[in-house]
This record gives sequence, structure tokens and C-alpha cells, in this order.
Amino acid sequence: MIQTLLGFLAGAGVLIVVAIILVAFFVASAFTLWAARIVKVENATYGKALLATLLGSLAGGAVAVVLGFVPAVGPVLGIIGAWLIDSLVVKAIFSTSYGKGLLITLLASVLAGLVTAGIVLLLVMIGLLSCGL
Repeated sequence: MIQTLLGFLAGAGVLIVVAIILVAFFVASAFTLWAARIVKVENATYGKALLATLLGSLAGGAVAVVLGFVPAVGPVLGIIGAWLIDSLVVKAIFSTSYGKGLLITLLASVLAGLVTAGIVLLLVMIGLLSCGL
């Protein structure tokens, strides 16, 4: 009985993780589209943003893993390399210049970070208020 219950909870946990990854993917694509519209890329669509987010993440992740093995500076090189490759993918999908691709990647990251920080701050404030502080 206990093993069945634990198996069910483990399965539910996997489904929750998959759901969180899917939601994060669609939200990241929305930030990419938002950044593309701010940079004034013509024909920027949500479909292109979805494709750019998916392919950019896969390519950037592969580069980050490879460069991550460089002694001492691997993690930093991995992040920079992933970001540069992601901007190349954005450039190709949105049919724009490399400068605009780089700006879209940077802007999408900054916008996502600001919104995430705002949500975390709001949750912390709600938690503090619920404790009576």
C-alpha cells in the first residue's frame, strides 16, 4: 500500500516538473517576442519566438556543456558561449542582423529577470505580511 502511494507521488512529481518546464518555455518565448517587438523586428510572431527559444536553448545548452569543461573558467565561458549561440539562432529565425539578435537575447533575459525578481519580491512580502512582520 505504501509503495503504491509513493509510486503515485513520484509519478505526480514528474508530471509537475514537466508542466513547470512547459510553462517556463512558453513564458520565455513570450519574453523573446516582447524583446523582438521592442527592438522593432519586422514579422516577429509568437511562432518564431517559440522556435527561437527552443532551438536557442538546445544549441546554447550544448555549447555551455562543452565549454563548461574548460578548467577554471569553464562555467563563465559556457554562459557567454551559450548566450552568443542563442543570439545567432535568434538572428537566423527572425531574419535580422546579429546586433539585433544579440539585443533581443539580452533584452529577453533582462525582462525575464526583472519580472522574476518582482514576483519573488511580491511573494516574500506576502510571506512576511502573513507572519505579522
